[in-house]
Amino acid sequence: MSSAHVLLISVCAVIFYCGYQAVKTRQGSLPPGPPGWPIAGNVLDLPRTFLWLKYREWSKQYGVDLQCTPYPLPTDMIVVSSPKIVSDLLEKRAAIYSDRPKLVMAIDLIGWDRVTVLMPPNAVWKEHRRSYAKLFGSKAATAKFASMEVTEAKTLMKNILDRPDELRAHIKHWAASLSLKIAYGYETKPGHDNMVTLINLALRQFAQVQKLGSFMVDVLPWLQYIPAWFPGAGFQTVAHKYRQTLTDAIDTPYHLVKDQVAAGTAKPSFTTDLLNADDYTTDKDFAVKTSASTIYAAGSDTSAGQLYGLTLDLMLNPEARKKAQGELERVVGFDRLPEYADRENLPYLEACVTEAFRLHTLAPLGGTRAAAKDDVYEGYFIPKGTVIQPNIWQMVHDPEVYDRPMEYIPERWLTDNPPPHPRELSFGFGRRICPGSILAEASVWITTAMFLALFDISPTEGSPTSFDQSDKGILDGSTLCHPLEFKCAIRPRSNKAKSLISSFESET
Repeated sequence: MSSAHVLLISVCAVIFYCGYQAVKTRQGSLPPGPPGWPIAGNVLDLPRTFLWLKYREWSKQYGVDLQCTPYPLPTDMIVVSSPKIVSDLLEKRAAIYSDRPKLVMAIDLIGWDRVTVLMPPNAVWKEHRRSYAKLFGSKAATAKFASMEVTEAKTLMKNILDRPDELRAHIKHWAASLSLKIAYGYETKPGHDNMVTLINLALRQFAQVQKLGSFMVDVLPWLQYIPAWFPGAGFQTVAHKYRQTLTDAIDTPYHLVKDQVAAGTAKPSFTTDLLNADDYTTDKDFAVKTSASTIYAAGSDTSAGQLYGLTLDLMLNPEARKKAQGELERVVGFDRLPEYADRENLPYLEACVTEAFRLHTLAPLGGTRAAAKDDVYEGYFIPKGTVIQPNIWQMVHDPEVYDRPMEYIPERWLTDNPPPHPRELSFGFGRRICPGSILAEASVWITTAMFLALFDISPTEGSPTSFDQSDKGILDGSTLCHPLEFKCAIRPRSNKAKSLISSFESET
């Protein structure tokens, strides 16, 4: 891009910035927070990873649970670190705070608003939510997917027995296989699978484009109208390539199921149910295929990260692991595997899973929202378009609510007056609450129960010694915050455990 082009863009940006600041000043005061740079906001002050730790630092510095963090043009961000304020805004004022922020590169140019989590609250989004509520909205509804969860959990156990030093890879394959089976009835191939590769490519590309400040077009939205041949418009070529990847990831598995339904060979799945529904018409194709694609996009990586973090907790806390195993032995015995019917009789195991969900907050910043119109809260002005960012990590690590919040303590959930359950915060809020939370919790629970019944996990040379959540610890610090790969020793608990795993072969 020539110096003249740079100068022109800079002048326009400054004019826009000055006008925007003047409007804000006339209408009222924003919540307190760090000062920002013109145009760029606080982007230059923010780390690339572990953003929630920086937001907590500012929250303590300014002494508020509602802080304004100047954002790149054309808006600001308000970070919320109080469950009450989150409820007041995102639930009680859901009509104002159900929109998602405008990500020009990810949404306008690539089309990620085709998946539910980034879709505006329009007619298709409402159709998505109805479908999820029907098929995932209750324990009774999700029971039809229980056999899939059990089958994939057994496959994971066999893979761990065969190659215990590849735990992370096995868990990723488990999550991908389960998500595709639930969404499409698709059976993944061992090792490399073309469908998994395609969808994971789309997700990696999304991870690149949704990072704050990655593309100037998100700061200056009018750049989206510059043609690809224009100097400096290379983002247009990237967007075209990524849009095609996403389209293929949405269409390919959907058309596979649609052909199977027509041939009478489709396996049970979310997509099969919707295509066979009495009210299905071809007008619903877009809603069906995009809702199905969200199951993998929103469920696979999250389930994998949650289970991998849980195994790390169990390795680092042998007393808790042994107590859970003792409970399994008393309730289930040694001659069979745990079943969903055992769940209500395994409170300590339930507490272990719950505590892992709290300690390792997979989505530390939850989902962002955008104010659909100007609003005022507790005397603070919130302009239309302001990004609302809940700091979930800070809420579930609040020492005023959770005693010794940086420690893994399952017993906290077994008291007469336990603290707020992490699902009340970690699975979203209001109209945007995760519709698959029941299914996600169930799949992690049954897989953890099987793992503890069959295996012991312990540290080995090079293993981490604590669940260090700092930027120098055992987490990668990304938007979906996964544990870094860790070393551990995994051994079957007995010859009987080996025999149970070997029996899986005869079931397939």
